[in-house]
Amino acid sequence: MSNAATAPKGITALIYRDALGTDFSNQGISARVMEVTVIGEGIDPVLEATEERPAVRLVKNESMHGETVIHAEPVAPEDEPAPWYMFGGTFIFSSDSRFRRAAGQYGAIPLHDRRE
Repeated sequence: MSNAATAPKGITALIYRDALGTDFSNQGISARVMEVTVIGEGIDPVLEATEERPAVRLVKNESMHGETVIHAEPVAPEDEPAPWYMFGGTFIFSSDSRFRRAAGQYGAIPLHDRRE
């Protein structure tokens, strides 16, 4: 992440993976870091995203049954088109109440950081 532009700010969340530590992300951000910076609506801009703690945003969609489903995905640099991500087997979680408030639920959120 370049310091030339203002780094996005948010709160820290940990990355959780399976007990074997297997990487199914196809070299996504979860293959190289242990934490992320969650940014976006409902998240206080507390800490800057860094190379060691890259920015992710929460994405809310509606399932075919009308339920709200949520996942996180990496934030693409402004000068690049946003790639399509899929679930790579890891989750993010923070005990910070702002994370639960922004996610609309308590618990781990799937991290969609796999690209092909």
